[in-house]
Amino acid sequence: MSRVIFPFDTKKFFEKFVKHHNFPKNDFEKQAILLYLIEKFKDSRKYLEQEVNEILKKYFEDYTLLRRELINFGYMQRDSTSGEYWVVKRELTLDDVRNNALLRRHAQSFNVLDEDKKA
Repeated sequence: MSRVIFPFDTKKFFEKFVKHHNFPKNDFEKQAILLYLIEKFKDSRKYLEQEVNEILKKYFEDYTLLRRELINFGYMQRDSTSGEYWVVKRELTLDDVRNNALLRRHAQSFNVLDEDKKA
């Protein structure tokens, strides 16, 4: 599986997001932010919701949106019984983009998939 290479500077993109408090609507652009955020969590540890919130609120006031997006895009999972969260993936692959119709549509203009590149 090949990892997605973003066609923009992801660090600058994240810094702009933090500065302007503007979470993108484009699901592909969201991935750059979520990948940066997932690095703030350790693989070998489970987190209580409050701990996840404390980490995320350093970057964005709507930390519940960030937490939900980390779950929705499969970077973290949550045990509804214990309320614990943990990291399940740390990268976005080309197959992830191909297999998610909305993500694929949002990535088309960035030409990250070979089949989207124009001759």
